[in-house]
Amino acid sequence: MIIEYVTWWYSRGLLRFFKYCRAYIVILADAFSLKVAISTFFAPWKKDSTPTQGQSLDVKFRIWGFNLIARGFGMIIKFFTTIVFLLVFLILVILEIIAFIVWLAFPFLIVEMFLLGFFYLLGA
Repeated sequence: MIIEYVTWWYSRGLLRFFKYCRAYIVILADAFSLKVAISTFFAPWKKDSTPTQGQSLDVKFRIWGFNLIARGFGMIIKFFTTIVFLLVFLILVILEIIAFIVWLAFPFLIVEMFLLGFFYLLGA
C-alpha cells in the first residue's frame, strides 16, 4: 500500500499537480483579460472614438486629437494592466515552485514526523 501511494504521489499525483498549476496560470491570464489587452493595445479606451465624416477641417483636427488621446489613454491602462499581471504572475510562479518543493518532500516529511513522534514516545 505504501509503494502504491508513493508511486501515485510521484507519477499521477505530480501530473495532476502540474495540471492545477497550469490552470491557475490560465485563470490568472483570463482574470486580467491579457489576450484582449494585447490584441487591442492600440485601440481607444472603451472604444471611445468619434467619426470624422462630414465635419469641417477644424472639427476633424479636434476629433483626431480626442481620438489620439483616447488611444493613448487605452495604451496606458493596458500597459499597466499587463505590468500588474506580470507581477502577480511572478508571485504565482514563486508560490508554485515552493508548492512543488513541498510536494516532493511531503512523503519524507510524513515518515520523519512519524519517527520523531515514535522516538518522543519512547524517550518520554
